[in-house]
Amino acid sequence: MADLSGNDLDRMLTDARRTLEAMRSGRQAPGADAPVVEGVGEAADGRVRVTAVTGGRLTSVDLDPRALRMASHELGEALVQAANAALDELRGKAAGAAADEAVDTEALGKRVEEIQNESLRQMQMISQALTDTVNKIGQRR
Repeated sequence: MADLSGNDLDRMLTDARRTLEAMRSGRQAPGADAPVVEGVGEAADGRVRVTAVTGGRLTSVDLDPRALRMASHELGEALVQAANAALDELRGKAAGAAADEAVDTEALGKRVEEIQNESLRQMQMISQALTDTVNKIGQRR
């Protein structure tokens, strides 16, 4: 096993913690390039079209000129319907993408094991140093 410094151990623990937090919340691990997922929803027979992307943000609202002839409350309802359909499609695609990008639990397990072994080794070194110090103090008396 490679000899790790305190900084290396701290970095490994921080990386492992962030990866685990990302896994728990369903996000991608920090530093990973997140693919942009897009959802599109339509309403009013295709006259209203809304596009949403990762993060639940709307990127476009396209209105066919015929949609402008609709009553304002009908147009508002169509916009809401199209936006909700786009967000529903986005959630479905994002869930599928997350399932396709499974976390490498074997690599994560090995990393946690390395951290655990290094922590144990460092604790043994600290314990030995304390024992040596106590012995030296006892010899001086």
